[in-house]
Amino acid sequence: MGAWLGPWPSLGGPFGAPSVQSIRRGFARLYAMLRVAVIGTGFVGPFHVDAVRRGGYGEVTLIAGSDAGRAAERARALGVHRSTANVADVFGDPAIDVVHVCTPNVSHVDLTERALAAGKHVVVEKPVAMDLDGAHRSLRAARASGRHAMVAFTYRGYPMVRRARAIVAAGAGELGALRLARGQYIQDWLSDPGAYNWRVDPAIGGTSRAVADIGSHWFDTTEFVSGQRVEAVFADLATFIPIRRRSAGSGALAFGGSSADGEEVAIASEDAATILVRMIGGARGACVLSQVSTGWKNGFEVALDGERASLVWAQEDPERLWVRTKDAARTMQRAAGDTAGADAAGTGAVPGVPSLPAGHPEGYAEAFRDLFRPFYRAIVEGDPPRYAASDPGDEAPYPTLGDGLRAVAFVEAALRSSREGRWVDLPD
Repeated sequence: MGAWLGPWPSLGGPFGAPSVQSIRRGFARLYAMLRVAVIGTGFVGPFHVDAVRRGGYGEVTLIAGSDAGRAAERARALGVHRSTANVADVFGDPAIDVVHVCTPNVSHVDLTERALAAGKHVVVEKPVAMDLDGAHRSLRAARASGRHAMVAFTYRGYPMVRRARAIVAAGAGELGALRLARGQYIQDWLSDPGAYNWRVDPAIGGTSRAVADIGSHWFDTTEFVSGQRVEAVFADLATFIPIRRRSAGSGALAFGGSSADGEEVAIASEDAATILVRMIGGARGACVLSQVSTGWKNGFEVALDGERASLVWAQEDPERLWVRTKDAARTMQRAAGDTAGADAAGTGAVPGVPSLPAGHPEGYAEAFRDLFRPFYRAIVEGDPPRYAASDPGDEAPYPTLGDGLRAVAFVEAALRSSREGRWVDLPD
């Protein structure tokens, strides 16, 4: 690992004397700039690069992709000095500490296993696998490696999502007992027959598309905020565009527009889904998922209805949280205490780019930064890795591969429910 030359962190102990633990963490932070490789040159990879840099614990030194020219171009554009089309260069480089897997779904398990076997810590995009068997393989590999591994459930990084979780966790406080979990995740980037992407190909993206790609976010965010687990689903999946046009070179990037030309391809994966859920704590719920809802760019909302109040968070207006009671409705705005360990005052006590003061809007890129920062801090400070799905009573500092496995279980349950027309339980 390289050296981080940031300011000396606060080492406060009893009566101002530093504790043993704080000294250990102080030295770790002074001398441990983690070296990072990002595998994948598509839509999400650059945001991983940016988040690692701004998080303050890591330096991206290598970008890998399936095409040497595209990888080199991405590296130049992002100011990364090295690129490769051979992932063995990533796993064989002893200077690389952390690997980010930002590739199409079909390669997630293989790359995760190889990175862990090479002694690297891993960040993998969701879904962690295209099926439950693959998710279990990745989780077993992480446990066997003793390395940290997380899944990039981005929306946990938003300050007002964490505020919503805190309100619900108060239990008998403002919200009261949870009754309903509602929401949607609707987009329009695949609403035209000429829109094509690798996610549409089941051999690359998996059997599920809308549920796996965006439904997994609704599922994880709802469980994270509510503190309750989904125990069963009843799903209705629909493919509204059964034939799409695939042009030469299409499929590289998400949100890349459509083409009037190209070969016709039969589509098997779902464009949209409506899903009922039952939660272990007794609450019920429903969500609408769509990648073909014209005019909606990223309409992700999570709503929770309790016995005393309801709350709604919308990703397209991420700095606000709506709270409604019988007598009033109000918005809560991001405040200084919502910075997830970031140094809003800019004192240098926390590495990386500080969060902006309240009133200066933050969004998707900052959510990535704040999602990754606790993961990197855990590595640098020598904290033990976490693997199991998050437990409200024992919260991991980052979304674990166990959380990723639960999301894959949700996807498989939704697929089976839609095929068989019945409620399907999620495995424990």
